[in-house]
Amino acid sequence: MKKVEVNNFLSKLLTNYLIYAPKKKAGKIKVSQILDKDEIDWSGDLPLNSFKVLFLPTTEELGTFNKNTFVENKNIPKQKIAWGLNILDLQAFTLFEHVFEKDVYYQKRRKNTYVVGFSNGLADDLRRYKAFHQTFKEDILEHVCFDFFIERQTNNNLLFFAGSDKGQDLLENNGIDDFENIEFAGLVPEKGINPRLSANREAVALSEKDSLWDELAEICLSCGKCSTVCPTCFCFDAFDEPGADSIIKKRRWSSCFNSEFSETAGGIKELDSIKKRLYFWYYHKFVRIPDELSYYGCVGCGRCTKVCPVGINIQKNLQILNNKNAKI
Repeated sequence: MKKVEVNNFLSKLLTNYLIYAPKKKAGKIKVSQILDKDEIDWSGDLPLNSFKVLFLPTTEELGTFNKNTFVENKNIPKQKIAWGLNILDLQAFTLFEHVFEKDVYYQKRRKNTYVVGFSNGLADDLRRYKAFHQTFKEDILEHVCFDFFIERQTNNNLLFFAGSDKGQDLLENNGIDDFENIEFAGLVPEKGINPRLSANREAVALSEKDSLWDELAEICLSCGKCSTVCPTCFCFDAFDEPGADSIIKKRRWSSCFNSEFSETAGGIKELDSIKKRLYFWYYHKFVRIPDELSYYGCVGCGRCTKVCPVGINIQKNLQILNNKNAKI
């Protein structure tokens, strides 16, 4: 399909949906609402932020308590399109699909949101993200969730892949019938778990007493920027907000780097040091999530490294731990 046809398709969608996509402004690419098709950045460069906020708002109202009755928030989310998720952000989204599978608030938003992936092709992804050494469709697209996916070919034509019934319906209802269906084949490829996932898991699991955590704790500010930009961090706090005649139940993003994150009754904090919080963060991503889902708790996007005010580099730290583990 030619780019002009895709632009016509986008123009139609803009009349009926709120569209969020990578947008370049002042030299920086961020996921933002677009009002015109020409605002979309097609470079494939990783946005500074992720699409996470579309599926898990920073703060949301869950419902209200009126005397002894809880009334769930029944507001219907507006119809949206998350346009242009690269492979790494699609992997993060796929994790959310499983973590929030039974979360009614997430599912309401998901029902009213189309997820559109985009790639400039496998060769470009290999160069840009340095994360994949596999065949594109069988080892990647069949194991991530999306409604439809667009791949740019070397001749600049665009290939479409439908990844869900509603994605297929949206394409067909807008006159696009030249696409290939991709059926989700589960989180784990047929060849098994990625060896790198297993190596990182073992290296982090055995490192609790490693001096690396002391070294990082000396410089870490525990500011939580890493977990804020991370597309796979999904922790939240639930809290009550008193009103005139009722109590509003809400939830908001949280971070294990917050000092009160692990606080229990009596003021006891399990994660009572920066060292413990650092290890907990790595352990959750590289041990607990892979153990529970055989999937990535970190997709390797590097956003945490980019925003860290003291230059903590997650890839370098993993390499250090893997090198030490290899010598054991």
